[in-house]
Amino acid sequence: MRKSGWMLAPLAMVAVLSGCRSTACAELAEAYADVAQKSLPCLASAPLPAFDPSRCEQNLQACSEKDLDQLEAQITCYQELGTCHPEQKASFLQDITFCDSHALSNACEAAIF
Repeated sequence: MRKSGWMLAPLAMVAVLSGCRSTACAELAEAYADVAQKSLPCLASAPLPAFDPSRCEQNLQACSEKDLDQLEAQITCYQELGTCHPEQKASFLQDITFCDSHALSNACEAAIF
């Protein structure tokens, strides 16, 4: 009995999306750790809240496609931050605030943080 290829498409899409979602959580965790390192010259503690990538992965289905786009924009923004210099502390914190302006929906944020 021959099986139709169209039945495999949804399964392939789920596998692709699952991989992307896991990657988003891992990338966000890496970006948070990177920001913490970049902030050391200026701040005694990390400027971003604690982040658990496992919780993110378990609950990412609460996030819409728009949320995932915002999350990717946030990650990119964090990755582009330079290292903080004491005389530029205010500017560094403003840059973090700008990255945070790529806001997630309340439901998504509550689910993954």
